[in-house]
Amino acid sequence: MGATSLVAAGNRPHRLDSLLWSLDRPARAALELSQRPLSATLAPALLGIFLVAAASAAAGCISLSGFKLVPRLDALRAVFEALLVVVPGTTVFAIYLRLRIPARAFLAATALGLFAAGVVAACLLPLMAFLAVVAIETRSTLPLPLLFVPGIALATVGVLASRVMTSLDGSRAAYWLSRAFVFFLVAVFFLRINAAAIKVHFHVW
Repeated sequence: MGATSLVAAGNRPHRLDSLLWSLDRPARAALELSQRPLSATLAPALLGIFLVAAASAAAGCISLSGFKLVPRLDALRAVFEALLVVVPGTTVFAIYLRLRIPARAFLAATALGLFAAGVVAACLLPLMAFLAVVAIETRSTLPLPLLFVPGIALATVGVLASRVMTSLDGSRAAYWLSRAFVFFLVAVFFLRINAAAIKVHFHVW
C-alpha cells in the first residue's frame, strides 16, 4: 500500500509543470480549471499577477541614464485597470449574446492568460537589461521597458483569452466579441497611459 502511494506520488505531475503544459491547450485547460474550486481557478492569476508586477517593477528601474531604484508603475496600473474594466464587460456581453462560453471558463481563461503574461514578462527582463546596456553605451534611443513589458503582458492575456473564446464557440458573434475584447484592452491601456502622461506633464508645469 505504501509503495503504491509512493509510485502514485512520483507519477503525479508537478503543479507548475501542469500549468505550463496547460498553456499549450488553453481552451481545454480553461474548461478543466473552471470545474475546480474558485481558489484553484484563481491561483494561476495570482501567480501571474505577482510575476507581471515583479517584472514590470524591475523593468521600471531600467532607464537610459542607468538603473534607478524607484520605478514608475503607471503602465502596470494601466494593465490592471484595463483588465478590471474589459473582462467583466466581456463576460456580460457573452451572457447577453448567449454564447457557449461559461462565465467561469472565461474567468479561468483570463487566469491562464495572466499566468502566461507573467512568464512572458519574466522572460523579457534579460532582453530589456541587454537593450538598456547597449543603448547607454551607444547613446541611442530605447523603447521604454517600463511601457514595453506591461504592454506585452497585457497583449498576452488578450490573445490567450481570445483564443479560448473562439475555441469554445465558433460562432461569428464569439469571433467578433473576442476581437472586441482585445481591442478594448489595448484601447483602455493606452488611454490610461496617455492620461498618466498628461498628468505628469501638467505636474511638471
